[in-house]
Amino acid sequence: MALSMAPLDPLQRASLAVSRVRLTDFRSHECTEIVPDPALTVISGPNGTGKTNLLEAIHVAITGRSHRAAVDSDLVRHGAGFARVEVEVGGGTAAGGASIELVLPGADPPPGVRKRLTVNGVARRASSVADTARAVLFRPEEMHLLVGSPAERRRFLDGIVAQRDRGAARALVELARVLAQRNALLRAIRAGEAAVDSLAFWDERLAVSGATVMRARLGVVAELAGRIGALHDAVAAPDERGASVELSYVDSLKEAWPGRGPASGRLPPPDELEAAYRRRMVDVRQREAWNGVSLVGPQRDDLRAELQGRDVAAHASRGQQRTIILALKLAETDLLAADGPRPVLLLDDVFSELDPARAGRLFDLLAGRGQSILTTADPWAAPAGGRTAAVWGFVDGRLERTDGG
Repeated sequence: MALSMAPLDPLQRASLAVSRVRLTDFRSHECTEIVPDPALTVISGPNGTGKTNLLEAIHVAITGRSHRAAVDSDLVRHGAGFARVEVEVGGGTAAGGASIELVLPGADPPPGVRKRLTVNGVARRASSVADTARAVLFRPEEMHLLVGSPAERRRFLDGIVAQRDRGAARALVELARVLAQRNALLRAIRAGEAAVDSLAFWDERLAVSGATVMRARLGVVAELAGRIGALHDAVAAPDERGASVELSYVDSLKEAWPGRGPASGRLPPPDELEAAYRRRMVDVRQREAWNGVSLVGPQRDDLRAELQGRDVAAHASRGQQRTIILALKLAETDLLAADGPRPVLLLDDVFSELDPARAGRLFDLLAGRGQSILTTADPWAAPAGGRTAAVWGFVDGRLERTDGG
């Protein structure tokens, strides 16, 4: 299948595309550089050559987080003191674009080396990089997004929230801190070392940060729900098109939030959710003290997907589940592009998980949708065989362009 790539507007190319990536001592990469195409880049090579590590480096530099590393030092090549990832956007500063640099200390870093993230040489918080560049990472593991644990679906929603809402991104960090402190206090209460009344401060912090995070997630789910139908049909087999795909947010507030429901057609104000959290915490006070853990909060919530009114995890076929997940990730890309730079779409060995027809439709969808960088162990596994893309491969352990471009 040949791919007809719709040309991007020149300004879009200059302002949004990742134009150069340099890795120094990141994971398996001692020294690697790539110049991606503004539209489509295919990185091929056997498993274990570092293809996934390259996509991870781009994603970490732009979003500030890795789903594969427990600590930052795990991202540093074994034996190295630190790692550096440099990502140029729109040709870098010399061309009026931007340069993002991330330095990560290893387990035994040189004196004075600490974690540092800069944009054009100015220190920045990870959440603020979304003003310059955004990224969506699609891993093979996400083919199980709808049937895996709720934690995976919460991570999916929070990845979107963190790139489009600085206030909610800060609330996510605050929520993690509050839950750690509150759970420690609940364990002390269970052990008879603290009084139940001592929860008051952390209850209030959970109500405020929890309401901010939940409200942001509700907004994301509503916007994804409005986009997923058309994208589902674009990827689905002909006999699957037209099926109703519905998304809903499953919260832990129970009867404490009477204003719940899609019929209201509104995003609840923060004070409404804060009040609901306060009521719900009172309802479960004794259970929390007995269990020694917080039973209320966004950390207990979930995303539910339905196809024709039936839960996707329990009733949809494997092919239907994959189609919906693909549509979700494409909807995420469009959603992030709606209020900021269009994200670079990073696809890690996704086509090996799809049947040829579905893979071909996905490949066609990538045309004209901004920049995509995909990896494959077999360049011919991609529907177009890489003929319309910039193709890079590993030659004697080094990444080089192999299509003559």
